[in-house]
Amino acid sequence: MSKQVWHCLVSRLSHEVHSGTMRGIDPVWHHIRDRMRSCVFVLACCLATYNHAQDIHFSQFFNAPLALGPGTIGAFDGDYRFNGIFRQQWRAVTVPYRTLAFGGDAAHFAGVKGLGLGAWLFNDRAGDSRLNQFHFSLGTSWTQRFGTNQDHALTGGIQFGLTSLSLDPGGLTFDSQYNGYYFDPDRASGEQFARSALVHTDLHVGAIYRYRPAARTSLQVGFGLFNLTTPTIGFLGSAGVPLDRRSTFHILSQFPISDKLDLLPMLQYMTQGPFNELDLGSNLRYILLDRYGLNRAVLLGLHYRAVDAGYLYAGLEYDDWTFGLSYDINTSDLVPASRNRGAIEFAVLRILRKRPSVPVQFKACPTQL
Repeated sequence: MSKQVWHCLVSRLSHEVHSGTMRGIDPVWHHIRDRMRSCVFVLACCLATYNHAQDIHFSQFFNAPLALGPGTIGAFDGDYRFNGIFRQQWRAVTVPYRTLAFGGDAAHFAGVKGLGLGAWLFNDRAGDSRLNQFHFSLGTSWTQRFGTNQDHALTGGIQFGLTSLSLDPGGLTFDSQYNGYYFDPDRASGEQFARSALVHTDLHVGAIYRYRPAARTSLQVGFGLFNLTTPTIGFLGSAGVPLDRRSTFHILSQFPISDKLDLLPMLQYMTQGPFNELDLGSNLRYILLDRYGLNRAVLLGLHYRAVDAGYLYAGLEYDDWTFGLSYDINTSDLVPASRNRGAIEFAVLRILRKRPSVPVQFKACPTQL
């Protein structure tokens, strides 16, 4: 989100607290004002970290493969893969931020073994300004398998896209619209918006390494580089803010710990400009059915995003489908306002693959030979 919008939000909160527009009984007002000043101070400190435009993120990064980078395009066991994910956050603090994303990719496009093709799109809407970000990109990849049993694979990919940004300045309020007693929407804001929408191009690259020696044992290590064009983001007449390049690194692993249980440790590390994010955790997978190509399991997980939130995960694998639900428990300095309530995410993923024929246990004999 652009820094102009964050500054507007912080200014609005600060002025509401200091102007005294909520005054009623003085002793009660002084108590409320002191509490609100503390909250605004915390909000200002937290929101200030968004001074530069930043990309979206998901808690269930392991269920949003194309969000990890172009290196994941076509990097799966199957023919086609589709996924969708929805995230809503900060409902307890302000107007909820909502992100909806869809992706789809092919592992062997046009019958060419190793050639991947994928599409990724998302829409993100945030805050009072209804800052809306819509992104669509197409990417391609190449996978090379090696090793005695072809259980090693290296994939490299590239992605081209367009991003559209828009906002509604009418949803914002500014210091100049407070007359010292109350907010007056008829007063001029004093801000000159040169535009309410813009479009920029995107270029991303990435690569991953995969090792799968057995059906229940795997390792994936990958990285991605985003925003290589460093487009300028700005809605005011002054110079905009460059969108910093973002780099990601992830590890996804799986190994059995008993006949029915698998452990799936994972981590993701992202940097963008002066900011960084570390997600780490693990899911426990309990197998309900695993035979004749049918795979059904339930998953429970605990994860942690450093200096921000812990989150719980519950998932269901039903043959070609994977369903996921996660909830963030906020632990940052925003707790006085959020009351530990962070974000909720829903994810669904499906892989289409050719299945072997299910063996028939009994045959009906004809009545006449």
